Amino acid sequence: MKIQFDKPPGSAQETNGLSVRYAASKRAVPRWRWYLLLAMVLTPPAYLLTRFTVAYWWETSPAIVMTEQVVVRARTAGQVKHVAQPGALVRAGEPVIALEGAAAPRQNPPATPAPAPARDRSNPMVAMIASRQAMFDEALRLAQSQLALQQERLRTMQALRAEGAATRQELDNARIQEMQAQAVAVRASTDARENRAQLVREQARPPDAPPDTPAPRAVEDSTTEDGDVRAPFDAVVVRQFVHQGEWVTPGADIAVLQGPAPAMVHAYLPPDQARYAQVGRKATLRFMDGGRIRAEVADVIAEAERTPAERTSPLAPRMPSIVVRLRPVEPLPPSYRIHYLPLDVRFDWVWDWAP
Repeated sequence: MKIQFDKPPGSAQETNGLSVRYAASKRAVPRWRWYLLLAMVLTPPAYLLTRFTVAYWWETSPAIVMTEQVVVRARTAGQVKHVAQPGALVRAGEPVIALEGAAAPRQNPPATPAPAPARDRSNPMVAMIASRQAMFDEALRLAQSQLALQQERLRTMQALRAEGAATRQELDNARIQEMQAQAVAVRASTDARENRAQLVREQARPPDAPPDTPAPRAVEDSTTEDGDVRAPFDAVVVRQFVHQGEWVTPGADIAVLQGPAPAMVHAYLPPDQARYAQVGRKATLRFMDGGRIRAEVADVIAEAERTPAERTSPLAPRMPSIVVRLRPVEPLPPSYRIHYLPLDVRFDWVWDWAP
């Protein structure tokens, strides 16, 4: 067997006499690629460091926008003839809702009819005032019953609030409803008392004396009471619960009115950051769309509350917090004047000299 030896290649670019072109073992890499890779590696630590620094030097707490809102309710039953639409501006004294046929469903006989002398039974004026007095007495009884229910509900909400099972907003709503029921009861009592005095005057009038002209006009004006609900102050209709043509019952919710009072911001501070809860402390309102408005602390509510569940993490406990009321330096624009609008409050830096 003859051993043959292959001739070694003359160069690395040649094999068996054929030229082979290999790629370069090291290529020049642009410098910007190294910068990009370095930026990608350092961005997460820099972000976390920035967040830690901001959280350490500036206190940020969840907050909500609070506006003056009132729920108006129907005083009598009837069919809705007109109701203000959401966004409409109603002046003080203007009707929010107009009802027709408000006295139609009341067909119950009077429980205690007003006594009248025999000589006045043939007088149509006395009969009309007496029937009107029966309606006033029934309205007063219903208003007092509704007031008793609202007072009982208010006591229940106060007990639940003491146990931490109700929010301050629910307690405020119950208190507002109790005040509205009390106002309705006072008005019903006044109407019944005035009509009773007029009935006494008509009964005491001699039979041969002609009826006085102002008296029939007053009775006619009182009989045309249609149960319209009027705005207690200049307000904007925020929400509408009934529509035209619907039948409403006494005490039914009609609409939500927003008053002209400046909007306030309620911020929830943890107890360990109580140094920020000082009247006159400056802060910045940070809205979710990026808006920034300066504000100052107006007062501090002397009762701890739990942070709203919507503004806390499911993994974090809802500890009692200090509620700080902030007043914006400039009025909030309409886009931010929304009841219960969530936002964040960043308080200005405060140095704690205590060890």
